[in-house]
Parts: sequence; structure tokens; C-alpha cells
Amino acid sequence: MKCDILVVGASSAGMMAATSAAEGGASVMLLDRNLGRLQHDANTLFEGMATLSGVKINDCLLRKELDGMRILSPSGRGVTIPAKGYFIDREAFDRHYLRLAEKAGVAPLSGEVKSIRLSGKERRVSLQGAEIHARVVIDASGIASGLSEKEGLRPMRHPEDIAWAMEADIEYPYLGEEMFFQYWLGSMAPGWKATFSPAGGDLATIGVFVRGHGRDVRPFFDRFSKLFQAYKASQYRDIDRMKILSIRRGGDPICVMPGEMVADSLMVTGGAAGQSGLAYSMRAGSICGTVAAEAVQRDDVSSRSLSEYVRRWRREFYWQYRMGRSSLLTLGQMRDEEIERLISGLTGRELVSKGSFLKKAAYAGTKVSMIRPRTLYDLLANLMRG
Repeated sequence: MKCDILVVGASSAGMMAATSAAEGGASVMLLDRNLGRLQHDANTLFEGMATLSGVKINDCLLRKELDGMRILSPSGRGVTIPAKGYFIDREAFDRHYLRLAEKAGVAPLSGEVKSIRLSGKERRVSLQGAEIHARVVIDASGIASGLSEKEGLRPMRHPEDIAWAMEADIEYPYLGEEMFFQYWLGSMAPGWKATFSPAGGDLATIGVFVRGHGRDVRPFFDRFSKLFQAYKASQYRDIDRMKILSIRRGGDPICVMPGEMVADSLMVTGGAAGQSGLAYSMRAGSICGTVAAEAVQRDDVSSRSLSEYVRRWRREFYWQYRMGRSSLLTLGQMRDEEIERLISGLTGRELVSKGSFLKKAAYAGTKVSMIRPRTLYDLLANLMRG
């Protein structure tokens, strides 16, 4: 089989890469080993990130629309941030974007990659009993596939800072009717967060995202589950009877910086490149697919030509990821008692401003530094660490 562009992985970034490439005039195949039943974990979007990334929220894909988020200390003190958010029906969301890809002319294909090799000005991709010749291969196969590494790329910087996660779908009467996402900070989820996401009706999710403690984060999940039930006990009678319907495990590259994203006839996008965040990874995929199609049209699929993808991505997102990493490194250095004092001091204060990303970051940083003066120093020191 032959095509201009082969996208490996029907992740959100992969589907956007395939769609953008097809819209750019390329012949595109989208390969996934589980194409008939896509299963992805991310299920929340915030309006600001979606708008910035050009992601459109269709009503039919929503399970619940929420008023914002609450950031909670280990003891349950909270700061409210009015950032409109959505709990999406991820299965319907994936089906929708797969249909858009097919409508654009993308040919979906089920299969698993056995090997990729560079042959002249194309990549030859071996499957079980088949081979695909593609001018460009886009690796959108996720955080743990290792596909690009086998081809000599290092698509992530600081992979040791991946936040390994355990998340559960839970059920209890009316629990899903709350109107705010809740994010806990502190030792129940070192280095990142524990979460509660209302999904409407009786359904919600809880989870932990932990850095620096390996992939098995079950002890942190068990601890947070008890903390969560104690926190909700005054609001829900017999909350200890909540049901755990299913459990998912995975990784979140929230603190990982993208590294090498292109080689001759090869590009990397989405989780495989450490591009965290559902909306941001979709935008990265769109940039990737557009550049790949342009390179095919020019008949130049060298790493130098494909590096236009890196330049465009950096122009839109580099400093957001860099400052996000600095913030998480700073958070990871804080003890529970420091987090308690910080959240207590920020309670009732406005933390969100209008304007550019840098203006918003400076505004929030100033507010935090008024409560914990050394925060600004820690942020700058961690920013310098890269």
C-alpha cells in the first residue's frame, strides 16, 4: 500500500494531523490497532484552552457543562476559578473526529506497526502481513509507544517527569450534578494533582496524577479516595457506599517538554511528543498535518523541510509549556503546610485576568507571590533549569 502520509495512532492529535494533511491535498492513511473501539482517557476541556487551540465544542459531545474549577489544599481549603469547562463524552468525541477525518478523505486502517525503516525518500512501515510505503510517517501513538525512539529520536525532554495516573469512574446519587471541577494539591498526589470531575447525574471521575513515584500509583489513589469521601461526607450521606465502575491507568506528560519532533520523513505529535492537554495536542496535530502536506507538495520531506512544524509549534506554545513546567516544579518543592498557607491566603482573591498568556501568567504570579514571596524566585529558578 502507498500513501503520501501515514498517521500512526488515532489519538486526538493523530486524527487532527490526518484531517489537516488530507485537507492540504495529501493522500492519507490513519492506522490504529484498535480503530473499531478507541479508548482515550482525557475527558475535560476548558473553554479558554479550546478557543485558543481552535477546538469547537459541539453540544452533542458534552456530558456536562461546568462553571469552573476549585483548587483545594490537603485539608480542603479552596480557591475558585471561574473558567468555564466541559466534561465531554470522549467516545462520541472520538467518533465525531474520526468521521471528520474520513470526510476529508482519510483512509482508516486497523493494524499494529512492527517496524519502520527509512528507504530513500520514504518510510516503509511493516504490519502483520502487509507493508505501507509513505512519504511521511506521523507518530501520534501516545506517551508509552516508544515508536519514535526506535527510529533514533528523543521526542520528550524530561520523561522522568511524566505524571503517572490512576482514574476511576464512580457512581453515587447526584454526585455528578456539582458545577465545579476540583483539583487537590499536596502529598496525596505528589508533584501534580488529584481530581474530581462531575459528569452529570450520578456519575463522576476521581483520580491521581503523580510525579516521581513510578507507574504504580495505587497507594496514592487509595489514600485520595478516603480523603475524598471524608471531604464529601457532610454533603452526601453514606458517601462511603459510592461505586467504582471502572479504572484506567496511563501517563500525563504535563511536566514534559517536547524534544526532537522531526527526522527525514518522520514527525511526532501529541502525547508521543510530550504535548499535554487535549486541546493543545489537537492543535499540535493540526500544525503537524498541515506542514506534512506542504512538504509532500514541495517534494521535500527532509528533516530540514519538516522542521517548519517545530517552528510553528514553538511560536504558539513553547512558552506556555516552559512556564507550565516551571510552575509544576515549584509546586513539587512545596510541603503540605506551605500549600495550606498559600491556598488560605488566595481564598477570595481574583486570580484570572484578561489579555495575553504572558499577562495572565504575570498577574497570577504576582498574586501568589504576595502570599508566598519566595514563589517568584522558585519559578524563575525552575524556568532557568529548562
